[in-house]
Amino acid sequence: MKRFFKKFLILLLILLIGYVLFSSIEKISNGTVGVVEDLRSKKVVRMVRPGPGGYSFVWRASIPWRYSFAETPLERDVRYEIRISIPDMENLKEEYYHIRIPLNVGYRIDPQKFSDIAALGREGRPLDDLVKRFFTSVIEKELMAYLYPVYQREAIAARMNIVMETTKGDIDQDLRSHGLVLVRAALSGAVSLPGRTLYYEGMQYAADLRRKDRSAELGLIDVRGRVERQKIENRQFYSKLREISSIIADNPEILKYIYIDKMGGNVKVILSSDASGVPAMLNGTAKPKKGAPVEIDNLSKQ
Repeated sequence: MKRFFKKFLILLLILLIGYVLFSSIEKISNGTVGVVEDLRSKKVVRMVRPGPGGYSFVWRASIPWRYSFAETPLERDVRYEIRISIPDMENLKEEYYHIRIPLNVGYRIDPQKFSDIAALGREGRPLDDLVKRFFTSVIEKELMAYLYPVYQREAIAARMNIVMETTKGDIDQDLRSHGLVLVRAALSGAVSLPGRTLYYEGMQYAADLRRKDRSAELGLIDVRGRVERQKIENRQFYSKLREISSIIADNPEILKYIYIDKMGGNVKVILSSDASGVPAMLNGTAKPKKGAPVEIDNLSKQ
């Protein structure tokens, strides 16, 4: 019986090892890397490089319901529309007030140097956004001489190809510092440049928006100031009430004099030592006697 259980346990162990190996060894295609994502947090927790023969061991079989495995291409081809804001028009959201540059960019992940594995989540879209930010920053820097202090539309149109060549040289080092290699970058269409009329219209529109924002900001500051002043006045009034309340609590007889004082300026205050508060001279005053009831004819004419 013991021998049976021993063999059963050995068989169970072999099956468990087989399950782990079968579920954890993945074949990764050429030109891709494996990505292990935590299904609960939706974050990439591991990047798996292809091993000999394209097979790699991915430890996830022990709790397979918590992790997923997918492949991401090492080389990515992305289309961007780079938007460059003209100085003093940055707060305008309308696209036609911006310079729009369509780009076709190809870049490659260097699996030996790349370390930002979180950017591989959501099918690598965060990584594409990172590359777009690099291009936007460098192109804006290259064009700034033609945007400020004067917008030079014709000069930008004439030098756009030169700007792109300079951008590719400048951005290559930035990408390599993140474990990425630039493969290609080229214009994929016509560059949209605001005309002179549209530029002056946008400048006026932006100036109006800034004035409105400033007016709203000043109004908000004024409201906040009035609210703070009201708070201070309320605190002072409350402090005085507490002080008066304390005085009255210590001297309750003061309420009698406050009441008489509020009755009017012609009331004369008579002080009495009698506990009843009625002067002694008035105690002996004769009270009017009640007469016999009589009938009153209100309808007769006098």
